[in-house]
Amino acid sequence: MIRVGLISDIHVDLNRIKGEDLVTGLLARESARRGLDALLVAGDISSDYRLTLKTLSALEEQSGARVIFVPGNHDIWNEHHPGNKAWDAYDALLEHPGNLARGPLSLCEGWSAAGDLGWYDFSFGDPSFSFQDFELMRHGERTWQDKIKSIWDRGTLEMHRLFMDRAEEGLRKAAASGDRILFATHVVQLRDFTVSPAGPMWRYFNAFLGSPEYGEIAQRYGAALSVCGHVHYRRRLSRGQTLFVCPCLGYVGEWPAPADPEKEIAETLQVFELGPKGAVPMPWVT
Repeated sequence: MIRVGLISDIHVDLNRIKGEDLVTGLLARESARRGLDALLVAGDISSDYRLTLKTLSALEEQSGARVIFVPGNHDIWNEHHPGNKAWDAYDALLEHPGNLARGPLSLCEGWSAAGDLGWYDFSFGDPSFSFQDFELMRHGERTWQDKIKSIWDRGTLEMHRLFMDRAEEGLRKAAASGDRILFATHVVQLRDFTVSPAGPMWRYFNAFLGSPEYGEIAQRYGAALSVCGHVHYRRRLSRGQTLFVCPCLGYVGEWPAPADPEKEIAETLQVFELGPKGAVPMPWVT
């Protein structure tokens, strides 16, 4: 039996109070306080892959927990490396042994974790928009920043298919071991986790949140737990034998005022005990 914590979208470079990163230390302390053996971060650790790697190392050192993760779209942005392509950051992040994009990892006897960044296929967008509309990644005066900062070597739908194939291969390997599976993507796996009710803006921008295909393969391969981020919600939903979890910390500006990072982290971190009987959610510990 091990205790695993799930969290996403910690954005350590943006979630600062008076210029100070409070998230890393507080998350490490909360992870230690709740006795985590492993901490899974489902992407968007920062907007600079070098800071992401530094943060992962700090979390592991300060919490005493094994840290595993999947990259988020922010983690591969070239905002701080204008000459880089998305693959440059993605490949650099593969150097971390806890990156599930390298392949499935054993968590404990009877449990494996699999996953990858994932991408989007526009399925969650309102069908009143055309494929060409979505390809613009712009609505009104707002541009979806992946258009500018995540420069791949192929089109959006090709990237989605590539990541789908990678995610499914990881699930296939994990399932072949006979283990129960913890599956992770950064992108949203279920329509239920998109912005709803969606106003005019989100009827368009929901298109860039993920794809229902990730949720479908999670169920097809019998994942007991499936975690995603990206949308800055905190939700759980059971579908069949799979418990879907969206544990996003989100931006400090989205928290209730006045900002209380310690409280937000404690309430966002979802803890499960994984063992022979499955995944048992642990209540928030005061």
